[in-house]
Amino acid sequence: MPYLDTCDRCLTEDSQPITPAKIAPNGPGSVLATYRCPDCGSIWTCGWAAENDDAA
Repeated sequence: MPYLDTCDRCLTEDSQPITPAKIAPNGPGSVLATYRCPDCGSIWTCGWAAENDDAA
């Protein structure tokens, strides 16, 4: 599963998703992804967590 995000500084309608430069465990069922924008060089992190699919 890709952990894609977009740069807030360069965001446009046609912005391409950016893949993380690094992904590290951040507790049970979650990861912390570090991104670097290839256009402006901005660096940011984003936390991702697994959720149960309760739609029945």
